[in-house]
Amino acid sequence: MHRVIDAWIDIDAQPEEVWDILVDFKSWELWNSFIPMVEGNLQVGEHMRIKVVPPGLKPMIFEPEVYEVIPYKKILWGGSFLKVIYRGDHAFQIELAPEGKTRFRQIERFRGPMVLFMGNMIRKTEIGYHQMNLALKEQVEKNKLEK
Repeated sequence: MHRVIDAWIDIDAQPEEVWDILVDFKSWELWNSFIPMVEGNLQVGEHMRIKVVPPGLKPMIFEPEVYEVIPYKKILWGGSFLKVIYRGDHAFQIELAPEGKTRFRQIERFRGPMVLFMGNMIRKTEIGYHQMNLALKEQVEKNKLEK
């Protein structure tokens, strides 16, 4: 009773340039139609407030807890419903890629019996991750050209 989404894209920029756009949450509404709102302090143990708009579904508000922050490399947040019914975590990872590029990955792990009933939402979420990855790539590369 688990599912994993692993959506990635290579960006023509250094990890620091990707990170700077990724953690500028106030600008997400300008380029990120999938997660247009992120509020809160990116500190381990804190709760963020995010708005997710999966393609074809109603917007949803989540308040994930921040589990891990490794500057220029990783953000991990997530939450649960009664710890047994559903647990999920979402990682944003920044990795070096060939040819001086940066690989940006979103990895979501869904666990628990509730996952059996979440197939449509998970499929649409995966589409949203790919859309967000492309939008991030465009934003980072555009920002790089403007410098």
